[in-house]
Amino acid sequence: MENEYKLDFIIDYLGLSGVQIASKLGIDTSTVSKLRKTHKHRNILKQMHFYALESAYNIPSIIFFDNNIKTKEQIKSILDNREKYLNTNIFYNDETLINILSGVWYSYFYPNQKSKPIYCIETTINKDYKVLDENNNMGKVYLGKNQSMIVKEAHNSKNLISMTFDNSQIAFGIFSFTLVSKTNFNQQKMYSYGFLSRKKIDLISAKAILGDLDSKQLKLDCKFEERLVEYI
Repeated sequence: MENEYKLDFIIDYLGLSGVQIASKLGIDTSTVSKLRKTHKHRNILKQMHFYALESAYNIPSIIFFDNNIKTKEQIKSILDNREKYLNTNIFYNDETLINILSGVWYSYFYPNQKSKPIYCIETTINKDYKVLDENNNMGKVYLGKNQSMIVKEAHNSKNLISMTFDNSQIAFGIFSFTLVSKTNFNQQKMYSYGFLSRKKIDLISAKAILGDLDSKQLKLDCKFEERLVEYI
C-alpha cells in the first residue's frame, strides 16, 4: 500500500478533515488534498509530513516508514494501540537541537596506534541529520532526550562507528563523546573518549585536553571473545 493510500485511510479512520489538518499543521487545504491518493500529483509525501502528523495527531510514523505494513487491518491495529508505538520511539526530530549541531565540527581522539598523532577529523552535520566526514565516512545523527549519537559507516571497512554525547554540552561549541569502533588492522573492538569542537584546535592543545592515552582508550581483550565461543 502506497503512503498516499495509507494517509487517505488514516484520515477517514480517525474522522479528520482537510480543514482540521491544514489548521493544525499550518498549511492550506489544497496542500492536504495533494498529499492524498486521489490527487494527480504523486510521491510528494516527505519525511517531514510523517513526523508532523505524529507530533500533531500521535499517528505513529512507523506506518509510513515500514514497508511491511501493507493492510488496513495492520494500520488499524497500530492506530488503536498507538501509545505502545509512540513510547518505543527513543529518537526525535528536534529542530532547535539540529540547528545548533548543523555545520562543521572537528573531532579529536587518540588513534589505535600509539605511533600516530592525535586524530583531527573534520565532520559535517547537515540539517537533514546526515553526517559526512573528510574520510568519506557517512552516517546520521540520532537525537535523544538527554543524549544523542552519531553513527557512521567506515568508508573502507564498512564497520560502524558510534559517538555518544550529552545534549546539554552542545551549545558550548565543544563537548566530549564516547566512541565505539574497531581497530583498522586486527579488527579489535575499541572504546575511546574524545571531543568535538566548532573551532579547529592545534594538536598540542588537543592532547592537553584529552590527557593520558591509557585513560581514554580501552581495547577489548581477545580472550574475552574466545571465552564467549566456549558457551556457544
